[in-house]
Formats: sequence, structure tokens, C-alpha cells
Amino acid sequence: MTVPDRRPSPADLGPVTAAYVTSMGWRSITLHTHISLVHRYVYVEVPKAGCGTMKATLGGLEAARNNPGMAERFQENPHNRLAATPFVRPFQLPPDLLEEVFTSPDYRRFTVVREPAARLLSGYLEKVRQGLKQSEPIIEALRASTGRTLTAQEITLEQFVDVVASMPSRKQDPHWRRQADHIGLGIVDYDAIIHLEDLDASWDRIGELTGTPDLAGQFFCRTSTGARDKVAFEYTPALLAKVAEAYARDYAEFGYPRP
Repeated sequence: MTVPDRRPSPADLGPVTAAYVTSMGWRSITLHTHISLVHRYVYVEVPKAGCGTMKATLGGLEAARNNPGMAERFQENPHNRLAATPFVRPFQLPPDLLEEVFTSPDYRRFTVVREPAARLLSGYLEKVRQGLKQSEPIIEALRASTGRTLTAQEITLEQFVDVVASMPSRKQDPHWRRQADHIGLGIVDYDAIIHLEDLDASWDRIGELTGTPDLAGQFFCRTSTGARDKVAFEYTPALLAKVAEAYARDYAEFGYPRP
């Protein structure tokens, strides 16, 4: 049986949704947009910016509407995209309702972002140094540019930064994609853009956004590469300058001081 491609084209979507899909691609928006029709909020996930904590916390509360067992399973593995998710995904909504989700004041839209150099380093330490699948395009790019086949563990931070900084956001892996582009900033209006560095103090605000005032202080996922504390050790000043240039919009839009 041949399964037809039923993904909506931009022409079928509302203007904001179409612009966002055109910018970042339908797959990215489907994977990273988490919608609660009950609580009328949209959390747009930024990988490597507290997304495990956010998905476990919010997803656990959404899943608890079904049963405690589902909530526990989701909290234990919030990154498992093959498991059932308690959130509504964009592809499940008709275009008019999806446009409403992205534009209406009846929905609260929010995200969590991170200081760009620390986030980029975290992606490198987890995905490249550990040889995960996200390292494969970096290996291929370096093979094409140098003629050498490196193992993931042989790739230096400088080589990694040079490769990813040369890519447009659409081509970057979401774990180090420019955050302002990833969330469609300037296309989608957000009620809150929370700094990961301030997340501990932001649960009351997230509770307001999600209509769940008992949310404060609930952390179900605390995994970390410790990148924030390793920035000064891992980066040279010259390499930090490359990061600041490549991620200039993130620094400017989110109010982070350039290193």
C-alpha cells in the first residue's frame, strides 16, 4: 500500500503558519511545537535549552489527564519521539485552528532559550564528543573540506564551530540551530521568552502561561553537560568571537551580552 503525502502545502495554511513552515520546514515545526488545547498554550521547544525539563514537566501534567502511569512514562523519557505524546502536534490540527494557535490572544505562546555559546558547547559535548547521530553530518562536511575521515571524538570544537557557523539556520541541526530562527521570532508573537539561566525563578510565570498554578518547582528531568561552567575553559577568545558573529541575532534578540 502506497501512503500518500498528506502534508499541507504553505498555500493551504494561514499566513503566519505558512511563513513559519516556509522558514524552518514542516518537520521541525511538527517535532518542536507542543500544544495544549485544554490549557490553551503552545510551548515551542529549543533543543539544548532545558527542553527535557520542560517536556517532562509540562508533558507529565498533560499526560496525567489520562492516567498517572502515562505521566510517569513520559517523565522518565521525555525525548522519546516514538512514544505517544500527551501534546497535540501541529499536523493534527486543521489549518484554521493551527493559525489560531500561532496568532490568537486566546493562546499563550512561550519558549525557553539559552546563552548561545554555552548551548553550542553543550551540543558539541553531547552529540559530537559522544559520537551520536548528529555528529555524522559534521564528519561528512569535514571529509569534504579536508579529505580526511575523522572519528567524532577527533573533531575539535573549532572544527565543529567552523562547520555549523557556515550553515544557514534551515540546514543546521536543531541542537545548534540559531534560536531566533528556530522559534520563528518575528513571525510568531511570543508571550514569554524565558532564559534557561532564569528557569529556576520562572516557574510561577510558566504556571500562569499554562494555567497550572501548582507547576512551580516541579523538575522531572535534570540532565546536564555542565557546558555553562566550561565555556571559559573550552573556548579561546578567537573562537568565542566566531560564535558571537555566527549567533549575533540570538545575542541581540534575547538580550545576552556578546562574549
